[in-house]
Amino acid sequence: MSGLRNNFMALLDIINPYAYIMLARRWMYRRGWLKSEHPGIPVISIGNLSMGGSGKSPLVMDVAKYLIAQCGKRVAIVSRGYRRSSKGFVLVSDGKTILADVDSSGDEAQMFAQLVPQAIVIVDEDRVRGAKRAKALGAEIVVLDDGYQHLRIQRDLNILLVDTRRALSPVIPFGRFREPLYSAEDADVLVLSHAEDKTRTRRCWEQLEPNCKAEVIGSTLQTVGDALISVENNSSVELSTLRGRRVMAVSSVASPQSLIKMLEEAGAEVIYRNLGDHAGYSRALVETILRGAEGSGAEMIITTQKDIVKSREYFLRVESRIPVFVLSQKIEFLSGERSFYAAIERLL
Repeated sequence: MSGLRNNFMALLDIINPYAYIMLARRWMYRRGWLKSEHPGIPVISIGNLSMGGSGKSPLVMDVAKYLIAQCGKRVAIVSRGYRRSSKGFVLVSDGKTILADVDSSGDEAQMFAQLVPQAIVIVDEDRVRGAKRAKALGAEIVVLDDGYQHLRIQRDLNILLVDTRRALSPVIPFGRFREPLYSAEDADVLVLSHAEDKTRTRRCWEQLEPNCKAEVIGSTLQTVGDALISVENNSSVELSTLRGRRVMAVSSVASPQSLIKMLEEAGAEVIYRNLGDHAGYSRALVETILRGAEGSGAEMIITTQKDIVKSREYFLRVESRIPVFVLSQKIEFLSGERSFYAAIERLL
């Protein structure tokens, strides 16, 4: 069955000019006809093939924290800064102080700066320039966010993340993939995310396997809820307090299924408000959210770590009887954890 699906996707990609362009581009980089550069310090790239979320941000932070805490390295996270108001190079954090606001940095980079405060955080469309500036600022290693398609920067470890919840896909506009499955050959490490369903995960791997010609380390992981953090005073509350309570979940992430699933597994009755991927916040929007929560009988509002960097100031300004919490999340490896971190340590 997986072979038939792969053949169907290949057929759609054959008639798709964009798929040909992406295929030719990667092939020319492989042959050296298009030039790539190395910034002079090790580069770990974390990316995917699809449009939308697959769990890259939690994995970027997990790798950065591991390098800092377990390996004693000065780490720089380099990102494009999706939907930011600025252009070019922006130093979001020097590893001590956050130097740019969320409008200038974008929500993901601001989240990195707040949740990995020891890391240098840089946004730059030109990842080579961003990585070189990171080196000049004292970084010893770069973690490249969403870098799988940014081929102009050479990487020492290429991590490909695939979301097992969604079937593999043809290339846009016929599907949601940015490039054909063939490009999975360039992965050094394959990570299957949201892999708690073993049957679904095995089916995903069977589809990927014919395109994973390189030596690939297979790891599986899931993102799980860790605690609820009060927006008002940063106090921590156990997820068990959700059992039997009606909550409104608010997010602007590409794949909100994880948020809803975590809350439902904790025993909450969930009302979900989807704001759209990377949506902006305003006082008027937050007032509307709060009115909706009150009208629906919600006892609390729960949002994501990525959302709160944009919305915290508005939630704190608007008076409401409904408390607001952030769902703190962490990664749990289901298999391959030792191999995953061993691959990282070999670079050092």
